[in-house]
Amino acid sequence: MKLLNDMFTIVGGDADNVQIRLHAEHPIYKAHFPGNPITPGVCIVQIISEILGERLHREFALDEIVNLKFVSTLSPADNPLVEIGFTQVEETEGGCRAKGNIVVAGEPKTKFSLLLKNK
Repeated sequence: MKLLNDMFTIVGGDADNVQIRLHAEHPIYKAHFPGNPITPGVCIVQIISEILGERLHREFALDEIVNLKFVSTLSPADNPLVEIGFTQVEETEGGCRAKGNIVVAGEPKTKFSLLLKNK
């Protein structure tokens, strides 16, 4: 399921630091959790994958989670503006390897190191 322009939109930044806006009205937040919306971890990984797909002009699927740490929750109600920073993006023959972090208003939310494969 594609989340870009549905659950989130890209609002600015560059290739290494992408600003997005989470859409609190998206149906996923009604279930996760009503009155206290929190972005599910699987959606965070999908958002990263889709942003990399936009950057590299390919579609990706998760191949391996090398490291994934949720430092604190990511809520569109508290602050819908999110920055995804990539400290490493390396294209591979079958996909890409990416490391980075997600920050909201200067507060770390997620640290990631993922291997993605071409769809």
